[in-house]
Amino acid sequence: MKILAGMFGLVLLCANVFAVQPKTWDAIFHAEGQGEYESVPVVGQIRFMQYEYYGEKQPVSFAVKGDNVDFVVSGVMKVAADTVENKRFYGVCNKTKEAWISYVMKPQKFGKEELIVDIKGVDLACDDELYALRDLRVKFKNPAAQKYWVANKERSERHQRDQLAAFRIKEQEHFQEVKQNSGFVTDVRDGQVYRTIKIDGRTWLAQNMNYNIPGESWCYDDKDNYCMRSGRLYSLEGARKACPKGFHLPRDREWQDMLTGLTGCYDGVQKCEAFASKLKARSGWQGGGGTDEYGFTAFGSGRREILGRGHRYVEMGEYTAFWSSQNGRNATIWIWVLGRMGDNMVRELAPHAENGYSVRCIDGD
Repeated sequence: MKILAGMFGLVLLCANVFAVQPKTWDAIFHAEGQGEYESVPVVGQIRFMQYEYYGEKQPVSFAVKGDNVDFVVSGVMKVAADTVENKRFYGVCNKTKEAWISYVMKPQKFGKEELIVDIKGVDLACDDELYALRDLRVKFKNPAAQKYWVANKERSERHQRDQLAAFRIKEQEHFQEVKQNSGFVTDVRDGQVYRTIKIDGRTWLAQNMNYNIPGESWCYDDKDNYCMRSGRLYSLEGARKACPKGFHLPRDREWQDMLTGLTGCYDGVQKCEAFASKLKARSGWQGGGGTDEYGFTAFGSGRREILGRGHRYVEMGEYTAFWSSQNGRNATIWIWVLGRMGDNMVRELAPHAENGYSVRCIDGD
């Protein structure tokens, strides 16, 4: 009886251990702090099979091809019925043409190719939403990579991949809750709709601006699909023209007031306890996201850097910065920065007026 009781206690202990929600997705694979989460382009058409109302199941398949990535994937997304019944949904997904992959191991050599084969999970982007794929099936174009996948990953990690999908679905459901508790405003210039939140009686856009200002705004990597989720990157001159009627580019003082209102910390952002994760979206950051506790939903949108006579796009999924405008006659321009590993949102001098950063807006002309 004592042996049985001991075994029963052990079973309960194990059950409790696995019932605890992991803090990060890579902890599911016993690799906390080592996981990578990055965007890859979808090539060709995304195929949607018949929707199943019971369980809100949307079967899907598509191909991805990018740096060190080349495979076909299929699985099942959890999508609300009213979303699918909106006739625009499938078209939006095929216009976005972006997926996010979770992996731990670096690229491996297969013949002449170096490929990421340690696929832990795949999420499909549709506009600013991400949908995790359950029942994941992966087929690599490279025969040696496919052989390695079948022998080492396909069956042995199936349970953990399902756990990761469940983890991502919780993030997805949280984002839906955030949207339901938000307001919305329409930019009359192009009809785009932006989510808003209230902070200390002021209305802030809770999404990055995506209004096109030719020559002063850009999509990351010059690809339209990045603009759909993360908004455009603006020069300083573009940022000054980006906000819709009834809103303006926040002054440096308004950024400070916003952070004080959210955190309740009046000692200056550098002295406050870690709050960056509460500003970050739950997805769209390499290695995982934040908690998005405030509904601010900051994605790792990267930046456009002036480099000599040219430019480059850098740090998608690792960095985001927002322009501010001057305080009164002060000519100094600051940007407000969130980094992948940073604990706080930090204030930095803008290094170049032609660099491209994100824009948020606050009410008032």
